[in-house]
Amino acid sequence: MPKDNRIRALQFLVSGVRSGAEEVALELVRGLDREQFRNYLVCPQPLLEAFGDDWKVGDASALALQLNAPWQLDSVRRFVTYLRSEKIDVVHAHMIRAAAIAVPLARLAGVPVVIHTCHGREAWRQAWLSRRYWLDRRITGWSDATIAVSESTREFLLKEKHLDPEKVFVVRNGRHLNGFTPDSTRRQSLRCELGIGPDDPVVGVFGRLEEQKGHRYLLEALPEVLARIPTVRVLFVGEGSLRNELEGMVHSLGVDSSVHFLGYRRDWMNWMDLTDIVALPSLYEGMPLVPIEAAAMAKPVVATAVDGTCEVIVDGETGLLVPPAQAKPLAEALIRLLGDSEQRRLLGEAARRRAREVFSLEQQIRDTAALYQSLLEDKQTQKTEGATAVL
Repeated sequence: MPKDNRIRALQFLVSGVRSGAEEVALELVRGLDREQFRNYLVCPQPLLEAFGDDWKVGDASALALQLNAPWQLDSVRRFVTYLRSEKIDVVHAHMIRAAAIAVPLARLAGVPVVIHTCHGREAWRQAWLSRRYWLDRRITGWSDATIAVSESTREFLLKEKHLDPEKVFVVRNGRHLNGFTPDSTRRQSLRCELGIGPDDPVVGVFGRLEEQKGHRYLLEALPEVLARIPTVRVLFVGEGSLRNELEGMVHSLGVDSSVHFLGYRRDWMNWMDLTDIVALPSLYEGMPLVPIEAAAMAKPVVATAVDGTCEVIVDGETGLLVPPAQAKPLAEALIRLLGDSEQRRLLGEAARRRAREVFSLEQQIRDTAALYQSLLEDKQTQKTEGATAVL
């Protein structure tokens, strides 16, 4: 049995949708060494349901809690009481909206170490006041550390938010790289399910149907791609607020027979296995998981040259990068790869090799655990020195 003096680490989320940041938090709950850590998860009920049994590893605990505003007094009391009753050592909030709630409440509850992760730029912040980042600097002041998921995210935090550089640490996102086995029989079954011919090329787009992910630019590129490769099929795997709008766009472009909206799929890996190319036409990213996952399957990626994506993909060596928000370069890159199976193979294999060197989930978890332990040790040292000074 694990020892009772383990570090009690809690991951806090406010989103109800399972996406990139939520996957990072989930993997920490699942992956932190259970001999050293007791793991906790606090998130809204819809997200807990989306996680299913995935968080139930060892003696991990979860609390379903909708808490995204300080005036939700019942939820505030439940959260603070939970932190105190469970004697939480580390609260780790994911994204600024979660940090704005969890960080001050964790301080109120007396949690020794409080940190948060920035998973990338926040394009939703359009108002002048919110872009002054006063709240972000206040949250950082109350936190012991801020994790940036990529070097570009760290640069954003330092140059635009003007956070304290001594409190910002880079811990790159990683993914499982050896846990999937390709299956030709399953691929054929999935093709039959959607009525895709055995030789029809497939492009997969994996992610929330939100403005950030740039789905509209891929749809704008699709007529040009279809003019050259009329049998290509595009799979949108993910759910979001733009689904109706994107479906309307598909209809207005007259490409209904070439596009499939699959919604959120727990078996997304099977659908990625089906693809010939993975596309990531995002407008901004922190450290995207999709190209890392694609690399693990040796799938070539066509992506936009934004933020942390450029740290995952080496243009022309492990994938192709194109400018964001431009349909024509995206169409040209897709046509180029769809017409060259050997280049797809070479890019995919190179991507897999690089992912194993740089983007392992195990390394991400080790780095996060080391940060937790270092911060706790610093707090204990400060406590000891304070007690000595009093004497």
